[in-house]
Parts: sequence; structure tokens; C-alpha cells
Amino acid sequence: MDPFSQAVLGAAFAQSFAKKKQIPLACVAGVFGGMAPDLDIFITSAIDPLLGIEFHRHFTHSLWFIPFGGLLVAMAISLVFKRYQWDFKQIYIFTTLGISTHALLDACTSYGTRLFWPVSNARISWDTVSVIDPIPTMALFIFVILSVRLRSAQMAKIGMACALGYLSLGFLQNSRVTNAVEEIAGVRGHNVERLKLNPTLGNLIVWRSTYQYDGRYYVDAVVAQPFSAPEIIAGSSVAAIDPETIYPELGNNSTHRKDIRRFDYFAQGYLFSPKENVIADLRYSAEPHKIQPIWGITLNPNKPNDHVGYGSFVTPGGRALGTTWDMMTGNYSAQKETLAP
Repeated sequence: MDPFSQAVLGAAFAQSFAKKKQIPLACVAGVFGGMAPDLDIFITSAIDPLLGIEFHRHFTHSLWFIPFGGLLVAMAISLVFKRYQWDFKQIYIFTTLGISTHALLDACTSYGTRLFWPVSNARISWDTVSVIDPIPTMALFIFVILSVRLRSAQMAKIGMACALGYLSLGFLQNSRVTNAVEEIAGVRGHNVERLKLNPTLGNLIVWRSTYQYDGRYYVDAVVAQPFSAPEIIAGSSVAAIDPETIYPELGNNSTHRKDIRRFDYFAQGYLFSPKENVIADLRYSAEPHKIQPIWGITLNPNKPNDHVGYGSFVTPGGRALGTTWDMMTGNYSAQKETLAP
């Protein structure tokens, strides 16, 4: 999730184990511990555009990394805040508590987290909460502030209970949406081979559903309001692609082929081609029932041993997310955000 959500969750969890006099330290250590794994966003390469997405939510987001990450953050805090003369052991305990929440919270989203690296390279995504959701974040923030002002671990525990309750509701909603999608697929005569669910930004009511059947992906929106049957908003479908056979002119060991495999791994196998020499990630879209990809890669089959390009689409009526080029037109721009024509 976003860094602010990670910060307040890390703080709340650390404060929950703190004594009255330790609350300020627990808050600071928990905040930095909660955010620290996302420092992997600085792993980038000007030569290899996919390096950044390959190493985001990689080893820093593994459960195995928690004690080592907690130690590194504790060392940094002890140096930066040395005038407070905090006990290093206490700092380490609270940074470790803070960092321990990060990967688990990210695994609740649909993006994919290497939770068990290096034992497993599987991208874990429980698809139960959006990557940005202000409802649990603001609730946690309020209780973290109350915990500091009142020097009360109980306030932090209440905040944690609210957050866990919201995440539990996400699991329940996921189950309801899954049943609804399988039912509508059955009506269509489809056997769901794979299913990907995404709660849309900031809520657990409207979901994006993508399922695979007979070589195609079918995209719908599902409105799952409490105390009523989920409603399906029918979308459209697109052909699935095989990363091993698309563009057969590319060699099996060419850089392009390897990059297609890397992007396929990142997208959890949900790839499609919206345009010649473009491969996009179908998991996310500007609208939940439409095929409007947010990011993807561009290929140049004439240069198979160069790296592919990577960027964000400019979607009709909306802003691109940090893009420097429009993949649908091939036009480059120096702007970080570009409006669609």
C-alpha cells in the first residue's frame, strides 16, 4: 500500500507493545520501520526499464528480511536521533515490529509481493484491499495520534483492531465477489480457469474482475454492497497471449523474450496486446469494467537484444501515472504527467 498507510500501521503495531514512557520511541521507530521496505523503489536502471518493477516488493518485502531490515532501520535511527539516547535494544524491537507489518499488508493487495523469498519466488496477492484506501489509513492515523498524546498503548490496539476488522471485511467481500463472478461465468457457459479480483481505489464495494476462459480474458465490474446480492456490470473480453510464442521471430534467449517473461511474471500472467508491438498488464484499468491498461511494455522486434521499453498509458479523459511517453502513439514527452489527446 501507500507509504503513509504503511507508516501508521507500523507505528500502531509498535505502540501496541510499548510501555507508557516508550510510546514516542515506538511511534518513531514504527513509522520508519513500516516505510523502510519501500526504499527498494530506488533500485532502478537507465539501461533496463524493468529492473525497478522486478525489485519492488522483492527481498525487502520478504518475511525473512524482517529481522535484518529492523536492525538496519534501528542503526539509522540511533545515529539520527542519538541526542535522545534511546536504548538500542528498544529501538530494534520497535523497528522490527514496525517492519513486520509491511509485507503482510502489501500481500493483501493485488500487486503481488514476494512474501516468502528466497524460499519461494511466488508473487503473493490476496486481493482483499486496494493499494490506496483512506478508510483504514485515517482510522489508524487517529488512534496513533491519540496513543502518543495520551501515552496509551490501548489506543494503538484499538486502531489495530479497526485495521484488522477492515482487512477481514476485504476477505469476506472477496469471497462474495468470487461467487458472483463464477455464477455469471456459468450463465455464459464459461468455466473459470483463472480469476483475478481487484478492489477499486478507496473502497471494498466496487471490484474489477478478470477471469480466463478458452484463450480469452473476460473483464467485468462487480458492485458488492452490504446486505444485497452483488451486481455485475458487464465489460468486454480480449485474447490472452502466450509470452513464449508471441512474436515468434524473437529468439528464445533474446533480451526481448526474457523481458517479456519478466513482465509476464510481474503481471501474474495477465497479459494482452492492445496494439502491435505493445504488451499490457490487464490487472488494472482506469475503469473497472473496461480494458484500459495503465502500464505495459513496447517492443522493437528489429532489435531483439535490446531491452523493451516500459511506461504508463495515457488513458482517455485521465492522467497518466508518471509517464514520460504515450505508448499508444509512440510520442515522447518531458512531462511527468500527460493528458490524453
